[in-house]
Amino acid sequence: MKKIILAVALLAGMTFVACSNDDDKNGNCVTCKVQGQSAEICKGDNGNAFVGGQDSEMGYDDYVDLIESAGADCK
Repeated sequence: MKKIILAVALLAGMTFVACSNDDDKNGNCVTCKVQGQSAEICKGDNGNAFVGGQDSEMGYDDYVDLIESAGADCK
């Protein structure tokens, strides 16, 4: 019985750790769509917006606000 409880606890712990890393990454990105095109915008460690892996040299919040004001739908 102890082995079953230990196995379940280990499996639950590994699942929690694996999912928490994915949540952190996805929480810093949005997908913006405009005129049938879409782009993923992510917040870098320096606070700038990264589009297609390239630093936009503009703050993440400012970049998303600017692209939304131009008609993009970001989620």
